[in-house]
Amino acid sequence: MKIIVVGGGKVGTALCRSLVAEKHDVVLIEQNEAVLNHITKRYDIIGIVGNGANFKMLEQADVEHCDIFISITEYDEVNMVAAVLAKKMGAKETIVRVRNPEYSNIYFKEKNILGFSLVVNPELLAARYIANIIDFPNALSVENFANGRVALMEFKIKDDSHLCHMNISHFRKKFGNIIVCAIERDDKLMIPDGDFTLQVNDKIFVTGNRLEIMLFHNQVRPRVVKSLMIIGAGKIAYYLLSILKNSKIDLKVIETNRERAEFFSQEFPEVYVVHGDGTAKDILLEESATNYDAVATLTGVDEENIITSMFLNNLGVQKNITKVNRTSLLEIIDKQDFASIVTPKGIAVDAIMHFIRGRYNAQFSSLEALHHVANGQIETLQFQIKEENKMTGRPLAQLKLKKGILIAAIIRQGKAIFPTGDDSLQVGDKIIVTTLIHNITKIYDLLEG
Repeated sequence: MKIIVVGGGKVGTALCRSLVAEKHDVVLIEQNEAVLNHITKRYDIIGIVGNGANFKMLEQADVEHCDIFISITEYDEVNMVAAVLAKKMGAKETIVRVRNPEYSNIYFKEKNILGFSLVVNPELLAARYIANIIDFPNALSVENFANGRVALMEFKIKDDSHLCHMNISHFRKKFGNIIVCAIERDDKLMIPDGDFTLQVNDKIFVTGNRLEIMLFHNQVRPRVVKSLMIIGAGKIAYYLLSILKNSKIDLKVIETNRERAEFFSQEFPEVYVVHGDGTAKDILLEESATNYDAVATLTGVDEENIITSMFLNNLGVQKNITKVNRTSLLEIIDKQDFASIVTPKGIAVDAIMHFIRGRYNAQFSSLEALHHVANGQIETLQFQIKEENKMTGRPLAQLKLKKGILIAAIIRQGKAIFPTGDDSLQVGDKIIVTTLIHNITKIYDLLEG
């Protein structure tokens, strides 16, 4: 498809990389010529220097024949104006990044008065992701599919875990509808078979319905987050507090900027807000960080977040949630098991790529959801079976799936089935697929040959 991207920041760059990998025709509009040149040389795309909300720039980019127009500059208003103009000039679909909480109202969301195809708010998506992690504190990451019917969760096996030395067949008998759909061992990822045996320090990715996942989570190690400290009063913290304000969790925010701290204190009178540097050792000790069940480090500086989380881990804080936007830094902390890493940029790109793949569907299936886990190495996809095809009516054991692919769940008439080789697919089913193979867009990509 022909896709125009406005804005070459962190999200714009990551998005161009994903779009080029899936062989779309990409035009990038960016005002900073040096930034534009760097991205266009790196990904071999067309670049235009200028303002994406400018009629002449859009004309030059041939917006009239554009399939999807995406505006993700740092300015919400520029994104909205550019997308409205692009739509009027002929763009079929428009996607905008809108981050300001002031625009999170009924007219922009439910009524969508400006007619955008998709509104992406990285900070709100990240806040929801963190809220999921708080619900399941033993997990390193949590994703939801099929309107919450199926959860995918990442755990690390500790040396005192009863899962140690258990093979996958025994695991399935013991835990019923919980499926181990991927394992990371010694930095290598694999889709396990029934003979595979779990070991200490394995990271396992499991799927199940929310209730059974919750029971499994509590069996792994009973733990509940009753208190949360948030370091940094940015947009993510704002959305997170909005989500948690009716919960019974004891909340504290530490913010270095006085005006911002006062704003939060007024917006969330039930939350204890402290003016101070939450990345400073003496402040953390003074504010009794070690007494909190979880700490979310959400400042605007990745390095400060990482170092603070490492310090809190050494102090014995049980659950650290760390915001990291520069994915190159993840290599530093990859081998640590202390933190749940939140990458707003990655979450936003996933949301956009899900929409784009949905518009680039196969005849027999509809790709309805896309999530990346394990630092982008595993893709979890949700397809719908639209009509009879060569995958329906046959036991799954007879389907010749490519190596590195697992059908983790089937949603049938609103109920989740966690299949064995004897189950078969039917028209109308939604299927959740876990794969180590990237850029799958249609259901037949799952099969050999």
